[in-house]
Amino acid sequence: MDVEEYKRTRYKGIDQKVVNKRERKILEKIFESIEEKSISILDVPCGYGRFSELLLKKSLNLTSADVSFPMVLTTRKYSLPTNSPHHFLVGDIKHLPLKDNSFDCIVTIRLFQHILHSSARFQILKELHRVAKKIVILSFYRYNLLHSVERWVRCRIKNVNKKISMLPLGAFEKELSSIGFKGLKLFPVMRYFHAHNIVLLQKFKP
Repeated sequence: MDVEEYKRTRYKGIDQKVVNKRERKILEKIFESIEEKSISILDVPCGYGRFSELLLKKSLNLTSADVSFPMVLTTRKYSLPTNSPHHFLVGDIKHLPLKDNSFDCIVTIRLFQHILHSSARFQILKELHRVAKKIVILSFYRYNLLHSVERWVRCRIKNVNKKISMLPLGAFEKELSSIGFKGLKLFPVMRYFHAHNIVLLQKFKP
């Protein structure tokens, strides 16, 4: 993958620009609601560092991690100078090379819709629960009929078969609870029109 090309084009379209703007506003809103203002944050997968600037403003210590070495290099390349430490890590989210309770907050955006099997999703959630001290902010695709139809039509027109995972909210909440997460608030990125949702989770011992 040409990471520079991906960075340049991924959110170039009008619809993706809107989604990107909405995601940023939601993250800002979530961090404003967190009482503790100086926290350690793990951004995984960090991709090319799309949220690094925002997270550095909210964090006393940010670690950007991704399974892709080129993505981590790009994140480091574009990381702005800051008074807060910014660390970089290559690692698989299913087996993070980190100690238990390492970060006050973990941010995981735009991953779970690509995880098609529940066993893999469960393994990732267990790892996030292990590494997080307090909270996890993650996004997932909640089942949405309008978005499902739109994707079906678009895939037929383009003759592609790109599968994603849309989860019924009730079933996902039960899964989160069984692992040790309590949902504090759900933020639809584009209510009614898009399946993408961001949720603020609190860690507890199951």
